[in-house]
Amino acid sequence: MDNKSNVGIDPTIAYDVVELPSRGIYYTSGLKSVKVAYLTAADENILSAANLVASGKVIEELLRRKVLTKDVDVSDLVLEDQQAILIFLRNTAFGSELKLKLKDPQTNESFDHSVDLSELTYKEFDIQPDENGEYPHYMEKSKINITFKFLTKKEEDELSEIEKSWNGIGTAPIVTKRLEKLIQSVEGNKDPMNTRNFIDRLPILDSQNFRKYYNKIKPGVDLRHEVNAPSGEKVRFTIDFGVEFFRPFYGI
Repeated sequence: MDNKSNVGIDPTIAYDVVELPSRGIYYTSGLKSVKVAYLTAADENILSAANLVASGKVIEELLRRKVLTKDVDVSDLVLEDQQAILIFLRNTAFGSELKLKLKDPQTNESFDHSVDLSELTYKEFDIQPDENGEYPHYMEKSKINITFKFLTKKEEDELSEIEKSWNGIGTAPIVTKRLEKLIQSVEGNKDPMNTRNFIDRLPILDSQNFRKYYNKIKPGVDLRHEVNAPSGEKVRFTIDFGVEFFRPFYGI
């Protein structure tokens, strides 16, 4: 272990290095891993704090306490990287079995199912960025080449804030605002006004296909699962990282 990278970390704190599924593509520093302390008995105070549970701040506070790498603001970590850290914390503290209650779509009855978190895999990502850190995409209907970037958590939060605070006429322009943040150039032209005009005229098929492509290739942990319900019907679900992720251990 590199001693220089441990400067400023309390030597009595037990931790490990967590590789980030983003592989550093979101961060100007190229951050690919972080040092994360193990959960302790003191952290149960956070997991059971009524005020934090009510405000939805449990996960944020847990990450703030456990990520030891200097010069890393956990609020700047993208969601997929936060999820990888949460999986590490739960696996090392409580084991990898996650027990869930799912609903049979045919009978509407609940049934138990377990997921082994240690078997979760990172999505494959082998697309190379250009010299500006941007990625290529071809709009098939428009027959136009664009480049795009992946959004940071801060940018995702900005989009959410626009939607929450929108008081204009009609619905908030979230789709076009998201495209404006994503698309960095159109046929090599990086002028924001040109991009905005392009988006306004973009066929809906190109818009939808691009967003599907973006979500498919976006680095992260593959959280999608499919299981057969007692009736034989297939149930598809995605692992959630709310406070319930740790709730089975409350009150121990």
